[in-house]
Amino acid sequence: MSSTYFPLFFPDASAATEVVVTPQQFCAFHRIDRILYSRLVFVLNRDRNQSYEVFSFLFMLEQSGYARNIIAYLVSLPDEFVDLVANEVVVCLSFLRNQAFSTNFFAANANYDHNSIIPLIVEMTRGKITLRVIHQNREVFLEGLVNNINEICRSAFNDIWVRADMYNKKRWVALEREKAIEEMQNLSLTKSAQQGSTSRLSVRQETTSRPSVQQVTTYRPNVRQETMVPQPPPPPHVEEEAENTTVEEETEEKEKVDMLPADDRTVFLTFSKGYPITEEEVRVYFTRKFGEVIETILMPDAEVHGQALFAKMVLKMCYASKMENIVTASNKNKFTINGKHVWARKYVPKI
Repeated sequence: MSSTYFPLFFPDASAATEVVVTPQQFCAFHRIDRILYSRLVFVLNRDRNQSYEVFSFLFMLEQSGYARNIIAYLVSLPDEFVDLVANEVVVCLSFLRNQAFSTNFFAANANYDHNSIIPLIVEMTRGKITLRVIHQNREVFLEGLVNNINEICRSAFNDIWVRADMYNKKRWVALEREKAIEEMQNLSLTKSAQQGSTSRLSVRQETTSRPSVQQVTTYRPNVRQETMVPQPPPPPHVEEEAENTTVEEETEEKEKVDMLPADDRTVFLTFSKGYPITEEEVRVYFTRKFGEVIETILMPDAEVHGQALFAKMVLKMCYASKMENIVTASNKNKFTINGKHVWARKYVPKI
């Protein structure tokens, strides 16, 4: 069996000769391929099984002659570019897996520029591989994809796959440990704040009958009581007034950060309909890109609503300044998470 699009996938079986190749020789032959797969799972933290399919798809383009030496080309490029290409491959894979979705997409978007969805793949294949070509030759693509997974990935990447499994388990344990420590710290701070609030309440009740104290006690509605932790007295032996001013300014700035309301450090995320995304995908992506900045993610239940179309991502107090990096100066930014588009802007509560 041969194909107009993939003449190299299925050579004449009668011309094949049996050659014995050791596992070491096989891995050595696929050295460049192993480098790319390792970057996908270790550097870019992508799923091992999905990376099998991403590599198999790219290798299929190289086999077909439409993107010669694409594997070596990607290995020479920065991680950000490789991640973008992998995301586009995931989009192609979604068209391959779901024939009904693919058919409905082209029927509903007849006049849409489909090449804009996978611009890098279109460019690297000089326009020969597009979403429409993938749709029209779905069976050939799937057969080539399965062949590469079975004949190359499972043999050349087996040891990497095992190491990635161990790496992911260790990383998960580390994240769970950090989460547990953070929860314990938050619990301790909450108890301390509650005790402080109780003490202040008692003092306020005792001073109710003393007008002179009430006159100098003002209520500040914008200050959250649970965050008003009593400040320690200034050092007793500070002689220079300039140093006192600096300490007071730093303390005032710290109080402003500590009392920043949750709405002011919340990012509003919106998702594309038809491309469901999970809370875990969002958390992993933004943690990998910006660090441990997330305090919590509020997302509607997908089982109830069919698909979550939005989410509120609350940043930790100490990382509130990361808001500008996430939403940019224009207060709107676009991210691609596993081939799915996500838009981010600063949350504005409804009045």
